[in-house]
Amino acid sequence: MKCLIHLFRSIKTNSILGLLAITSFTALQSVAQTKQLRDVQHQYNLNPNSSLLSRVTDTPDDVLKKFRDAGMAPTEHHLTDEEIAIISDAFDALPLLHQRVLKQHLKSISFLDNMPNTALTSPVTRDEDINLYHITFRSGILHQTISEWVTEKERTCFAGGDSTVSVSIQAGGLHALTYVMLHEGTHVVDGSLHLISADTVSGKAQRNVFTANFSKDVWKNINSYDWLVRDSIVLQSRFRPGGRLFLLTEAASVYAGLAQTPFVSLYSTASWHEDLAELLTIYHLTHVLRQPFRFVVKQNGKEVYSFEPMGNTLIKKRTGLLQRFYGLS
Repeated sequence: MKCLIHLFRSIKTNSILGLLAITSFTALQSVAQTKQLRDVQHQYNLNPNSSLLSRVTDTPDDVLKKFRDAGMAPTEHHLTDEEIAIISDAFDALPLLHQRVLKQHLKSISFLDNMPNTALTSPVTRDEDINLYHITFRSGILHQTISEWVTEKERTCFAGGDSTVSVSIQAGGLHALTYVMLHEGTHVVDGSLHLISADTVSGKAQRNVFTANFSKDVWKNINSYDWLVRDSIVLQSRFRPGGRLFLLTEAASVYAGLAQTPFVSLYSTASWHEDLAELLTIYHLTHVLRQPFRFVVKQNGKEVYSFEPMGNTLIKKRTGLLQRFYGLS
């Protein structure tokens, strides 16, 4: 009996020592990572204590060069006081985790006139472990509501067909920048914390809890699916490799198909990073900001089909993971 007691005490002591060693290593690792982050911030002149609004600046030359090399010529947008207030409101509407991470990793943002796309999140650093970002926004969204902007974007998925059919999204009257800032901010959080990461050789999900849970039964890797319904019309959208524009006469079928998937929007199907950004954005819009998000198909002005993705059981099963963005898990 004494031998057993001695053995148990020995095991307990070794376990405690092992736990202390792991805790000490984790603490040292955290200190090292914090120092590395501070060094990178200093190198790139990012003051983490500065307000997010103070980081509005001119567009970096390397970002402008990307557009010019593609034959485009966007120009710097000079903000009015009203527009600055809209930007401030968009920052204030972000979830807690977004605000914390952006303070540490968002180097700057800027606005361009005549920009072809809505937003571009660009890495500033080349360090593999520490990422800082610049976000460029098309200035036009400062004067659109979310409903106007998401409807405009959604209609780019359709071309031709019955002109009596229309597609729209009812998403409330908040400024479009609120939605786009949520979406692009999620990319910054994702990239900074490596929430969804992939093996650089095989593209398979790494064994971190968030990646495993988020991709389970949905994604094999960054843009390959792992769910049962693989012949859905949704997978033919322009956001998928080899995709196409839908006919307006297909609109009701498209959204009926979307309702059978774990995706909150057509754009969610582009990759697992866009999936996360869209899911978080529309969840925050509907559950926190209390705005609607509803796809509507009309013919001759009469509603023939509608769909609210946040009511989809397949999507509800995934929203528990989003509590991490609110400091609840």
